[in-house]
Parts: sequence; structure tokens; C-alpha cells
Amino acid sequence: MSNPTCSLGANRTLTLEASLPRFLDALRLDGLSLATVRARENALRQFGKSWGIRDLREVAPRDLEAYARGLLTRVGRETACLYLVSLRAFFRFLVKTHLLLVDPSASLPLPRVSRGLVGRILGREELARLLDSPYVSRPTGLRDRALVEFLYSTGLRAGEARRVALADLGPDAVAVRHGKGGKDRVVPVGARAMTWVKRYVAEVRPSFARYRPEADALWLTHHGRPFSELVFQQQLRKLGGIGGVGHLTCHMIRRTMATHLLSAGASPQEVSAILGHGDLKSLSKYIQVAARDVKETHARSHPREQ
Repeated sequence: MSNPTCSLGANRTLTLEASLPRFLDALRLDGLSLATVRARENALRQFGKSWGIRDLREVAPRDLEAYARGLLTRVGRETACLYLVSLRAFFRFLVKTHLLLVDPSASLPLPRVSRGLVGRILGREELARLLDSPYVSRPTGLRDRALVEFLYSTGLRAGEARRVALADLGPDAVAVRHGKGGKDRVVPVGARAMTWVKRYVAEVRPSFARYRPEADALWLTHHGRPFSELVFQQQLRKLGGIGGVGHLTCHMIRRTMATHLLSAGASPQEVSAILGHGDLKSLSKYIQVAARDVKETHARSHPREQ
């Protein structure tokens, strides 16, 4: 009987369990974020529950089509689409690395999903309510106000914001190290946001850091620890509840900031540079939303439209 965890020789069983680490390593080398790598791994392990330890060289297109049909009975269409995209990327990798001769997923259809412009974007009144919601008379409240101001001013991704060190903060900008794709960049921080950040650094952070004087992260919990990914998400959800904006995420603040900048007349190139996008393609949906907002303002305000 073949050992499912053996090395990937020509006469050995090519299992998901044995080949998955190579695929994930390749994703990391390509500069994909930790969250994206984890999502791909989770998607492929879902397939692994169905396929088991059988040889991947035995996978046929009809097997993947049957898996896709079953997947749609268990999860939503968007989740199923993400799982199948990961599956196709995995089989392409196996062919590229000469572990498979033929890609059985090449003709695998993806479920149709609705193509909205972007996720939710906060209106200006909602944003003001969110920013004003933390109780700044409390140390954690002052930190939370500074954090939300910082996120809205910079548009940083969650991982980028969590990794900012105290030494990365300048008088009017922040150095973002190892952003998406491993790239560094400098992002401006607005005067109002910097005022709150400086208050947090001067009045609150020293008391948090007394538990761990060696901590170099800018943003700390009240126990002096840098925010973990989970705790960071939980804290934003809590702030969203307090601020009355519902399920708040870092990416919601990021796309709100991008759309507000574009609506106010910032160029796509400038906004793309701030966000750390490799090209303007990632910004196209925000541009569409900003254009829609401008049209609505034109229709509401132009004298000839009244």
C-alpha cells in the first residue's frame, strides 16, 4: 500500500497532503499575503475531505465537476467560486512543476456570481459617527480613536497596520514595510489623524508598554501586546457596533478612504500609490463608485437639473 505522505517521485502516490506544502510555499514566494495563503489552503483541504488520499493523477474533469456540484449544495456561490479558483490554481501548479502531465481543472466552469462594484462604503456621516464613538477619556478609547483616524487617513491593509513599528512613524507619514508583494512604501498621514496618533503615543502607549518594554509595535493592546490578526478584527467589529456602522473591517475603511479621495478629485495614480496597488486595475471599481457619486451630486445640485 502506498504511503500517502511519501516524497513525490514518479512511481509514488501524488497526494494532496504531500503536494500542498509545495504549492503554499510557491504562493508565499510570489508575495501573496498570509490571509490569502490561508484561504487557498482552507479551500484545498475542503477538496481533500472529498478526494482523500487517492492519487491526484487519477483526478478526471468529471470528478471535479461532481465536486463542484456538491460544493454548491453546501456553501454559497461566491464561496464555491473562491474554492474552485484555488483548486484550478493548484492543478496549474502541479502541471507547471511537472507533477502532472494534464490539468484536469482546465475546463472546470466557475459558478456565476453577482458582480457588484465593491463592498460597503461608509458615508461621510457614518464615518464621522464612527470616529466620534470611542470614549477618549479612557486609555483604550483614546487608542481606538487614534487607530480609526490612522486607518482612514492612510488606507493601510490590516496586516500592514498591525506591523507598523513606532520607529516607522514620521512627522507626517508612515513607512509601510513588506506590504503586499513584499514592497515598501511611504504613506502620508493627515494632520488631524496625526494629532490623535501623537496623543496616543504620548499619553497611552507608555502605560500599555510597561508590561513589555521591548514591544516595538505602534498599536498595542492594554496588556502591551501587538494586535494579533484575530484580536484586531474583533476590535474593529466592536468599534463598528459602538459607532453604529455594523460589521466594520479594515478593508471597509480602506475602500471608504479610496472612494472619498477619488470623489474629492484625487487622481487614480495618486490613490493607487497610497494604497500600494501594483497597477490601476485594482482601483477600477473604486473609480466607478466615485464617478457614480459625482453623477448623483451633479444631478442633485446642477441648476439645469432642478
